[in-house]
Amino acid sequence: MRTEIITLNDAQVIGIAKEIPFCKGAEECPKHWAENYVERIIKPVFIEKKAPDAYQQAAIDNMIGEFGLCTCDIPNHNCGTCAEQNFGTCSSKTFTYVIAGLYKGGNVPEGMRLFPLKSGRWLKVYFVGGMKAFQEQYAKFHTEWLPQHPEYKWATNSSCLEWYGGGPDVNSPDYQCGIMMPLE
Repeated sequence: MRTEIITLNDAQVIGIAKEIPFCKGAEECPKHWAENYVERIIKPVFIEKKAPDAYQQAAIDNMIGEFGLCTCDIPNHNCGTCAEQNFGTCSSKTFTYVIAGLYKGGNVPEGMRLFPLKSGRWLKVYFVGGMKAFQEQYAKFHTEWLPQHPEYKWATNSSCLEWYGGGPDVNSPDYQCGIMMPLE
């Protein structure tokens, strides 16, 4: 896995949030993308070529869709251990999943929220192979790669960012995406 260290200071994301039960994450996150990103933003503006409304313009201006933010309000945790404890046991607790972009300022329309990101160093991990490979590589990152690299510790009280940057064909074997985790 290719990795790099990046620094984020005083950054926040803007996005479309949805509370999702851990036990329904695998089905509800893609459904959230389809309904609230593709149908509400991509299809009308980029496929049907309609003029964007304020909501769609905020999405365009802040590149909403570049990130998927996973966060919750469980104290003294991080998304790595939270995922193991709650996804693995199919917990009925919820997490907030946000289709997001880095906030550049300006209007925050109804239906969108701002979320702060932990300042400091983040590990950016690259996955290649499209969305089909994403889940497999995400699991290997947690179960194999991260345990073999104890020098990287997930910061407490922090979230996880999925990042998407490989172009329009999410099923292409060349599509790049990955995750970013804040470091202690």
